[in-house]
Amino acid sequence: MNMRLLRATLLTIPLAVASCTGTSATPTLAPSGPASPASVGVTKSSEGGQVTVEATWRGPAAGATLDIKLDTHPVDLDALSFSDAVLRNDRGETLTARPWAAAKGGHHREGALTFEGDTSGFLAGARWIELNLVGVGTVPERTFRWPIVP
Repeated sequence: MNMRLLRATLLTIPLAVASCTGTSATPTLAPSGPASPASVGVTKSSEGGQVTVEATWRGPAAGATLDIKLDTHPVDLDALSFSDAVLRNDRGETLTARPWAAAKGGHHREGALTFEGDTSGFLAGARWIELNLVGVGTVPERTFRWPIVP
């Protein structure tokens, strides 16, 4: 084997292993600062419990549908349906999730998470919405919040 190729291969293996085994003991969330037009439609993320979760809400025009993306290496994500997910607004009203419409993918999954209920009434006059996901990886609960800009 060519020595340059062997050396390049040996140098890239530790980098690949390190990127697959990184874990965090506690989840980190993207900041949920004050309401601003730039805040709506941004992706919020949480890393912890060996799973990275990204949640994107595209604003009131998207209704009660959020895009969810999960990434991991040590955890099988196929069993997650998010049927216990809750969408809450600042008035304490909640919507319940339909089963997650994401193709099975083992360690990488993404798809739309839609909630049932009166979406227009739920969003009308609300200042923010909050997504609560339970039992993703070893993190008991993850919460993501988006402001609703009038």
